[in-house]
Amino acid sequence: MKLADLAGKNVCILGYGREGQAMLGAIERAGIDCAMTVADQNPQTELQTTNYKLQTGPDYLRNLDHFDVIIRSPGIFPCKELKAVQDRITNSTQIFLEEAIAKGATVIGVTGSKGKSTTASLIYAILRTGEKDVSLVGNIGEPAISHVKEANPNKFFVQEMSSYQLMDLTSSPRIAVVTAFFPEHLNYHGSLEAYRDAKTNITRFQKEGDIVFFNAQSEGARAIAKEGKGEKCGFTLEDAPIGLTETKLIGAHNLGNIAAAFLVGKHLGIPDDVSKNTIREFKSLPHRLQPCGEHHGIEWVDDAISTTPESTIAALDALGKNVATLILGGQDRGNDFSELADRIARSSIGTVILTGESGQRIRVVLERATALVNIYEAASMKEAVSLARTHTQVPSPKSQVPICLLSPASPSYGMFKNFEERGTAFLEAILS
Repeated sequence: MKLADLAGKNVCILGYGREGQAMLGAIERAGIDCAMTVADQNPQTELQTTNYKLQTGPDYLRNLDHFDVIIRSPGIFPCKELKAVQDRITNSTQIFLEEAIAKGATVIGVTGSKGKSTTASLIYAILRTGEKDVSLVGNIGEPAISHVKEANPNKFFVQEMSSYQLMDLTSSPRIAVVTAFFPEHLNYHGSLEAYRDAKTNITRFQKEGDIVFFNAQSEGARAIAKEGKGEKCGFTLEDAPIGLTETKLIGAHNLGNIAAAFLVGKHLGIPDDVSKNTIREFKSLPHRLQPCGEHHGIEWVDDAISTTPESTIAALDALGKNVATLILGGQDRGNDFSELADRIARSSIGTVILTGESGQRIRVVLERATALVNIYEAASMKEAVSLARTHTQVPSPKSQVPICLLSPASPSYGMFKNFEERGTAFLEAILS
């Protein structure tokens, strides 16, 4: 569905956050004449104009069967009310893709349970250095629909795509990248199968002439890549064109992100030396194994984006034996922490600080794994950092500076509105 297809329809924008507002703006800029209702759970939601209807509050999902088209925002959880009108539901990502494809633009969609933000940013940096007309949009940047008027045959969009944005798609980007796949967001999707099904939309509708770059070392990524009719290009860590020591990134897993970005650049005609130089200068994104400096004799590292046990294990593998203290916990989404507990039991970590809802379940699996660590609980990030200062042990050899790692293995919600706020609170507590 393109913007013009909304003309004359009775349209509902469901959810009036960032994406919902961007969608409304795109419709207005395109001059589409349609009946518009904005539905949002927040009873205090307001519009700048009286041209549209507004339904808010606890019953904001009422009368959905009255609309011809429902444009669902990513933050709206699947529910029985939406299932009843599934044939009327689309989203701004779908509309953007169809508009961009129709105008001849190239969309590079990037998804994965880990690494998608870094990979998307690397691809964007490589294309920009290679003098392509490129924008970074989607889950990492501004909503893609806000940039739809920029689409033309010479335009490239690097679009980070979350499972929330992918789940209602009936189109796939011409170039897809799948960095990894493991269980995440199961409270949103309801099951691992539903989560995988949403992710698979990035390739499901690809045609001959399209291409997917996928992590050949991830069974889930291989399965997602297999669904489409486009060319399949697997990559491994060994496909990175330079060594990790030549970059400013931390962790061997970043070699996979580098490999994916390099291969996409090569596919689009970017000279190898341009891509390599760009990769060398690329800096890690905020809250992704981001060094926060040495304070109080401790090196602090912010990996606040970590929302799964798998991502915390990757962080521990990246930093090695110097991790002395680990801050864990957040919203409890029912993740299995047993492998993480075993990894901690095999490490030199001496102190674990637990926060949030998932803290108690993490304690149970740590005790079951007989991890020889001192466990403390904190009600706030400030308290967690204070405990870390007091109880961080110096690893052997003593000449090395001990690391306190924030890598929660759980979502931020409950204590924080997002991982960025969690990481900012961590740095503020360190510096206070």
